[in-house]
Amino acid sequence: MDTRVKDVLEADHAEIDTLFEAACGAIRSADPATAYRATDLFWARLAVHIRAEHLRLFKEIRESAAADNCPADLSSALPLLDELRHDHDFFMRELARAIKALRLVFHFGNEAETFAVVSEILERVGKRLETHNVIEEQRLYPLASLEYMSRETLESLINSIKAELANIPHRYRGTSS
Repeated sequence: MDTRVKDVLEADHAEIDTLFEAACGAIRSADPATAYRATDLFWARLAVHIRAEHLRLFKEIRESAAADNCPADLSSALPLLDELRHDHDFFMRELARAIKALRLVFHFGNEAETFAVVSEILERVGKRLETHNVIEEQRLYPLASLEYMSRETLESLINSIKAELANIPHRYRGTSS
């Protein structure tokens, strides 16, 4: 195997962090179009990452944990998946609020107040995302390894995660992240 699940998802975290910083910078620029596009791109890429985790990684960890003679480390991770899913819901809900607020700027103005609200939302998301990513990188991603899964399972998992991560919304195909 030329790559590990941990490497693929951590590299994606780094790309998403860059998009987060761009969204924060765009909000500070106070240009509605730039702020909207940067925040929407961050939201879209984070959603793609979350989808890859839910559909592929979380599912595989649950299936591996259900197997006979499952290592305790793997089965003890199941409550962690629920906590991470709760975080994911928070991120998507809060970013949806930010996008809605930014859309309203185009119709109603009130940029200063909107940018302040969106900035607060991004600050909350950023703080929680930082902690969330550390938990995933230290406690969850290492479970997608030969210690817990077969080589074939891992190869399939890596390929399916890469396919999910490449499946970005059409409006951002060709946009470098």
